[in-house]
Amino acid sequence: MLDRRDIIIAIAWVLGLLFAVFVDQFSPFDVETASVLLSIGTILLTAANWRAHQGGRNASFIFLVLACIFLCGRAFPALLGGESLLDQIGFTDGYSVTPDTVMAYVVLALTSFFFIHIGSLLPRATIRALGNSHVEAKIYWRLFLLFLPALIYKNIYYFTYIISHGGYLAIYQGSDHLEGVGILARIGSLLCLASFTLYFFHETDQKKSGRALIFFLIVFASELLVGLRGKFFVTALVFFLFHKLRFGGKFSLRGLAVLLSTIIVIAIAVEVMREQKTESNIHGAIFMGFLVQQGVSAGVNLVVLSDPSYYIQHAWGYFWHQFAAPFYSQPEVPQGWFLANDISLMIMPEAFAAGYGTGSSYLAELFLLGGAVAVCIGSVAIGWLLGMAKRFNQGVAGAIMFWVVCGVVYYPRTMLQEPVHNLMRYAAPIVLLAICCHFLRVWRRRKST
Repeated sequence: MLDRRDIIIAIAWVLGLLFAVFVDQFSPFDVETASVLLSIGTILLTAANWRAHQGGRNASFIFLVLACIFLCGRAFPALLGGESLLDQIGFTDGYSVTPDTVMAYVVLALTSFFFIHIGSLLPRATIRALGNSHVEAKIYWRLFLLFLPALIYKNIYYFTYIISHGGYLAIYQGSDHLEGVGILARIGSLLCLASFTLYFFHETDQKKSGRALIFFLIVFASELLVGLRGKFFVTALVFFLFHKLRFGGKFSLRGLAVLLSTIIVIAIAVEVMREQKTESNIHGAIFMGFLVQQGVSAGVNLVVLSDPSYYIQHAWGYFWHQFAAPFYSQPEVPQGWFLANDISLMIMPEAFAAGYGTGSSYLAELFLLGGAVAVCIGSVAIGWLLGMAKRFNQGVAGAIMFWVVCGVVYYPRTMLQEPVHNLMRYAAPIVLLAICCHFLRVWRRRKST
């Protein structure tokens, strides 16, 4: 059953949005006012989600936080009386869109936020008590340590590769780095991540789990050497979430402020390293500058909304072809296959040839599949799936669901198939290690008897 207070809050939010849209019909909003509406609306909905889930104890909260950054970051300066950059498509050679397009985007984004929040409230899942998995946890921890050198070697190799090939964009221009590091290192790296995920979802001692998670994140930070900030931050946030779901606790406001500050500092440091910037290249207030930079993902949606005719004819092609994304490097993808590639080719062909890309967004892809109706239905489904994830808080099912959630919460910046791609990478290693663990336990039991 939905909580009555949550329903009242949601209805009040919808009435406020409808009133704003009604006013816009008589006196159209300028970009600054539309940006303020977007910023306040998304912040209020994210806060309502945090409250409804007892301090953000739901994957939908992480989704909405990331969506605020990626989809609304360029609108936030308007809240402080500054100039909104929401209408500026800021990839390389920037260009502007009309205020009508901006307002259409604002309404679409706020609608999606609302239905994701509502979807997350639908399943009132009961968290199961943790079972005794001490033996399995010990096995998986030892497997993690066994495969850890492969993960570290792979990341160090990729780092030396990009340094010697002109920067991190080299990994998007071909597959030489994959061939160079070797298949054994890549398989070992996957088994390392799979074994730690299994350990995490089998460990029942809160202190041991917390210490192991900190150690893992320190080691996993080697991914930042390659410049993959998104992968690291999303993985870390989702691990923190499941740790709270398993052992109690919430995302406190002070903790969120510290976490966000840490992310900003690390993100800027990685940007300086991977793009060979100097201190003089970093302008503006650090916090707002970070939001504006990360908010370029709004441009994907604005490009689609400003001229959808070309993209709509390929909408279902995007949906089906993107399942093959892990098997293609960026230059090999045919036109009409991936939305992100087509947008990049259209608005920044020279930069795309050098390895840059706009990324994708669930909002644009849902809109192309079925307009506002698809956005509403898809957003409810996303919220429902993220709400259901807390049912899977232990065992093999929890380990697999973890990587699904990692893919879904990154939707504001990536394609709809991202959780499927994660399953393709991690499900098989997780199941293989689980089978090995089972037979090892059987062997030990027979040996002891």
